[in-house]
Amino acid sequence: MNKYLQAIVAFVIILLSLKFFEVRFLGDLIGIKIPFLFVFVLVLISIRYFFACKGAFVLPVQLLTFSMLFSVVSAYLIWQQGLMDSLVRTIPLTVVPVFFLLHAFKFQVKVLENVIIIFGYFYFVLSIFQLLNPETAYFGHALVDETGGYAESRGVTRVIFPGGGIFWLACFISLSKLISNRGNKYVLIPLAIYGLVVPVLQATRQLIAFIMLLYFLHFGFQLSVVKKVVISILIIISAIYIGTLNLPVFEGIYQQTMDSKSEGTKYIRFITGAYYLTEFSDTVFSKIMGNGVPSEKSYYGTVTMRLIDKGMYLEDVGIIGLYSQAGIFAVIAWIIIWYKSFTVRLPKEYYYCKYYLWMILFTSLTSGSIYNVSYAISTALVLFIFNQVELNKKNQLKRIVKLLLKKKLLEKLLKNKELNKQPDIVSPA
Repeated sequence: MNKYLQAIVAFVIILLSLKFFEVRFLGDLIGIKIPFLFVFVLVLISIRYFFACKGAFVLPVQLLTFSMLFSVVSAYLIWQQGLMDSLVRTIPLTVVPVFFLLHAFKFQVKVLENVIIIFGYFYFVLSIFQLLNPETAYFGHALVDETGGYAESRGVTRVIFPGGGIFWLACFISLSKLISNRGNKYVLIPLAIYGLVVPVLQATRQLIAFIMLLYFLHFGFQLSVVKKVVISILIIISAIYIGTLNLPVFEGIYQQTMDSKSEGTKYIRFITGAYYLTEFSDTVFSKIMGNGVPSEKSYYGTVTMRLIDKGMYLEDVGIIGLYSQAGIFAVIAWIIIWYKSFTVRLPKEYYYCKYYLWMILFTSLTSGSIYNVSYAISTALVLFIFNQVELNKKNQLKRIVKLLLKKKLLEKLLKNKELNKQPDIVSPA
């Protein structure tokens, strides 16, 4: 498969996995049913290569795939939820086995990076359009009120634009390429800058903290002293200027933080996490294998909707929500992934793989990004790229070792040949 065909295939996979950025006017057929059927077939094809891959991330991807697919069985056995209802809700979250398909067809990392950057700009343009028109939700369903527009919260109209995972991956690719001087800086810089803006526009506290820390460490360790000083001065001036504006978003975030702190163990996310961790799964089977993904058409979905009415959202408790639905093996898979993200070395231009996985880790207790449909395909791409780069390093090392061994063997053969050519020395009588 040449690189142009790979680019087209990757583009289609990402577009349908993101459900066309959940454009609301497409309707159920194009916006929901066709993406479901596409991802379902994609998963079936990918599973064919389940045992045909090598690398550090194969085992955790296998565990994640098994856990998510078996959760369909769990929902049927525990809650009598119909298999088709479970598949419709589970398959869009289970695109991670595309990892095996990309490996089998030897997709080029550079091709994937370029396609991801294109989608980063799609997110850039479409999210700005939605921000400028918040009274009508054209994309997505999160935080949309009964009037069909985005609700105001924390001092700002919060637009949680769908497809966040692919944008953050594009943003982190931009950061990595800028430091390693690879790629067009005029293409990369806008995405890197917008990465600082998005968390503030969404008023997401954990994401603001992570992004600020990541940018500081990323540029702090890589740049020269002069550049560090210049950037530090610019950041301080910008922070002072923004502080004088008394923006409602910062007041809203501060007030939300104070309210959460004062509530302590009565904080709704603490209550939700404790409930799903200790009470919701009441059998040994469900505690190990999970309960499955709830469908609004089943009794299981009715139970979770009652909890939502009380403010108990599964996505607000991140990895606990994943555990409740997919069981202990899915959690183990992510622990392995995070461990390897710290221990496996990468060249500078691929640091974006680590940044993405660390973002998931940093927000894993308060965000659904660990299993959200907006992050599923980007997670699969990151794991494939990380695995592929590591395999390439190992193969390159093996080639070097083989060359050294051949060189040493050749030198030994030449030496023996020279010795055999030397005439016998006859001692004088």
